[in-house]
Amino acid sequence: MKKTAKYIGIAGIITLLSACNATKDDTFAFEELENSKIDHLHGLGYINGGPEVVISTHEGLYAYGEDGWKEANSEKHDYMGFQAVREGFFSSGHPEPNSKLENPLGLVKSTDRGASFEKLAFYGEIDFHYMGVGYDSNAIYALNEMPTKDMPAGLHYSLDEGGSWKEASMNGFDSEFISNLAAHPSREEIITIGSKDGLFLSQDYGENFAPLNEAGMVTFVTLTETGGLYASYENDIVKLSSFVLDEKKEVELPLPNEIAPIVYIAVNPDDQREIVIATFTNDIYRTTDEGVNWETLAKNGELLN
Repeated sequence: MKKTAKYIGIAGIITLLSACNATKDDTFAFEELENSKIDHLHGLGYINGGPEVVISTHEGLYAYGEDGWKEANSEKHDYMGFQAVREGFFSSGHPEPNSKLENPLGLVKSTDRGASFEKLAFYGEIDFHYMGVGYDSNAIYALNEMPTKDMPAGLHYSLDEGGSWKEASMNGFDSEFISNLAAHPSREEIITIGSKDGLFLSQDYGENFAPLNEAGMVTFVTLTETGGLYASYENDIVKLSSFVLDEKKEVELPLPNEIAPIVYIAVNPDDQREIVIATFTNDIYRTTDEGVNWETLAKNGELLN
């Protein structure tokens, strides 16, 4: 049975519980911070293969590297559904005020760190809040909440960067409250969904899902080549766990004290010991030793250098 219900994000539940078509700007760069306070964090990841981690916000992109935080000096769009890939990033969302880009952005791709965008699909039609993209495969999964004549509501995937789409039946997925979609880095057929009712895995392009474990509320999941990481929130307890695909093996990672629910996770594609997490309260932490030690990169939305 195909799923057509409108899904509700986990963040709402947490609140209750607690070809380049855009003109390239030749001066685009990540520069010293003008605004160190962020809200409406929409994603994070290692764009263009890293080594910097980039966050997408309501007002553009920020990058954290050896010199601390830098801010994109232009193209300050509201990046929704932001997905880092080795070539750059995919996103949806809304253009900044006075931009010549149409609203909403549909599905766009950047390979130059956000200086310009290729308009791939549904430009001016759809704003995807829920997307998952394979880091190396570029296989795109999108949960459409804004049905059009070309794309009904539900889960869809594209293996040619938005040129064509297929609808997935989502058999076995039975939660109406989801956190995110996560695509496998290289295996196009594998997708996971985090939800209020646990972690679900499909190995056939979203046609059939099955629970991956007995986790309760999953607030975010990300996949690596061999497994992945997921965050959970039950009885006011926040957990971060690693897992291995095709094995009943999980390891709980240490976390900073008094941490809020985790809403984003990114793993360095070249060093899986390096993990960055962001919380519901816009705190951002990084570990380079799989959770033994954490450094605070942002607190309550204030970026720290």
